[in-house]
Amino acid sequence: MICKNCGTEFEGNYCNQCGQKSTVGRLTWKSVWDNLLHGIFHVDNTFVKTTRTLVVHPDRLLSDYFEGRRKGYMAPVPLLAVWCVILLFFGHIKGLPGSISTIETSDTHNWIVEHYTLLTIATVPFMVLAVKIAFRKAGSARYNWVEYLLGCCYLSVLYILLSLVVMPLGWVLDASYYQAYECGNQVLALVLTYWAAYSFFPDKFWITLWRTLWAVVLYLLFLGVIGVALALPFVD
Repeated sequence: MICKNCGTEFEGNYCNQCGQKSTVGRLTWKSVWDNLLHGIFHVDNTFVKTTRTLVVHPDRLLSDYFEGRRKGYMAPVPLLAVWCVILLFFGHIKGLPGSISTIETSDTHNWIVEHYTLLTIATVPFMVLAVKIAFRKAGSARYNWVEYLLGCCYLSVLYILLSLVVMPLGWVLDASYYQAYECGNQVLALVLTYWAAYSFFPDKFWITLWRTLWAVVLYLLFLGVIGVALALPFVD
């Protein structure tokens, strides 16, 4: 078989010189759609497969990725970026009049929303530092900083998925339920954090819960210190 792209003679489903598929037909609407999905979701069905595995078996996904079984998985940073864009899209949807989604927010909040992707990726290193400290006695030293960085990117995707699941409530609930809605989100995020921690560092319930809470406190402290440091130049 002769490759239509580079002219190399080869056998099999892919050219061993340039990697193009052996079955390349005429351009059709289906092929254009497939190429569009391929460009958005990186490669074939890796976006769906990675998201599904992350939700059902986060420990399996991280173990596979860390141990080199990465074929079929979407890389953490592109996956996080795609889900950030999806969250921003749905975050601009306004629900019923007087619902939580119609509450006027401050300029600071609006700026954070507009730069959500950048801020999410920028705060991941502080999440890594908090996890490294809180779970140092649970075996955290066996992974390096890059592995933790990528692992926390996957964890950030879980938080986004949680936000997307509860977001429709903000479209229908009255604005008076805003505080309860926010508290509920925080509790669910804590439960999700505990589940991810237990999946990767299995231990007794109270020990894992304590380490999870300690990691959350450290993360918030780091963000608070950075926030104050960035705000000081603008304080008269």
